[in-house]
Amino acid sequence: MLRLINAASRIRSRVVVLDPILRSHSINIPKIGVVPKKTSLLESHVVIQTSRNSSGHTMRVRQTAFTNEKAYDELHFFFMCGLVPCVLVAFLVNVIIGQAELVETPDNYEPHYWEYYKHPITRFLSRNFMWNPQQVYENHLAQIKRQMDAKELVLEERWFQDSELAHQDYRGWQFIPVNPAGVLRAHKEELINEEMGDWVSR
Repeated sequence: MLRLINAASRIRSRVVVLDPILRSHSINIPKIGVVPKKTSLLESHVVIQTSRNSSGHTMRVRQTAFTNEKAYDELHFFFMCGLVPCVLVAFLVNVIIGQAELVETPDNYEPHYWEYYKHPITRFLSRNFMWNPQQVYENHLAQIKRQMDAKELVLEERWFQDSELAHQDYRGWQFIPVNPAGVLRAHKEELINEEMGDWVSR
């Protein structure tokens, strides 16, 4: 009997290290020779926790409120600051000003390009935010003319090279002969000035 008690004490001394972990799971290690207190099942910690968390509700996954609020704010902003003023301005312009009507043009009067439109809003946009169609057309023609001139120069250079090759000609015959002595002398003096300076007498 004494051996059994000693063996139980040694086992308990080795298991006592796990006491905090076991206590977290509501498991108590009884002492030798101490009769554990009899408690009802409802008074135990495990049953209380289980009864609290066994309601059957599950966590509902839903989208965040930030996304919806941001979308609603942007929709309200663009609707109130964009669509409503545009519709209101268009309504007032159509009611107060109205669309243009055709009249006889005087002899010495040349209409502007925005006067060919019928609606006043279109006229305003064309006058202040659009290019003159005639100016756009002339710019396009000028760009085409530059491309044609560049292509003509390329073709002329190619014809010149082909003519030199066919007639065994050289470009040097096209230039005026010049005596290089003065050029060489000036270049030599410039090199001396750079190396020795202007204070050296020569």
